[in-house]
Amino acid sequence: MTGLDAADLTALRALSETYAAAADDRDAAAIGALFVPDGVLVVPEPPAHLGPHVPHVGRAAVVAALGALAGTLATTHVVAGARYLPTSTGARGRVRGTAHHLLPGRDGPSDVVWFLHYDDEYARTGEGWAFTRRAVTVNWIERHRVSVTRADEEGTGR
Repeated sequence: MTGLDAADLTALRALSETYAAAADDRDAAAIGALFVPDGVLVVPEPPAHLGPHVPHVGRAAVVAALGALAGTLATTHVVAGARYLPTSTGARGRVRGTAHHLLPGRDGPSDVVWFLHYDDEYARTGEGWAFTRRAVTVNWIERHRVSVTRADEEGTGR
């Protein structure tokens, strides 16, 4: 591959934004569909392991791994910036962002914020760009008390 044109860069950014939106919608199947069939998602295990630690290989494993979001009241994933480079087989990228996790607690909900980046590898498929590998690194974590949430008002986390 010789380079990435503007359409490629737009499509790769859209792939990351679609991943973030599907995570917030708790649509693990939609996230799984963003990977090639044998794609790999490597996730951390905070607080013991902030770097990529646990690999999930294949779409079914990716979908199962994202079941962890069910333990949150809500999430908000923000894609803050990205850089993409061509490779001989597709592209690679580093995507920076934050992931807010609204968690229940004895004294009310809290927002656990992961400041993170994804190291990605991509392939162009018949349907467009897809993840071949996505490795999540948490750079640091903050926790904040939340006083009023939509979950409080509606009785749901969504």
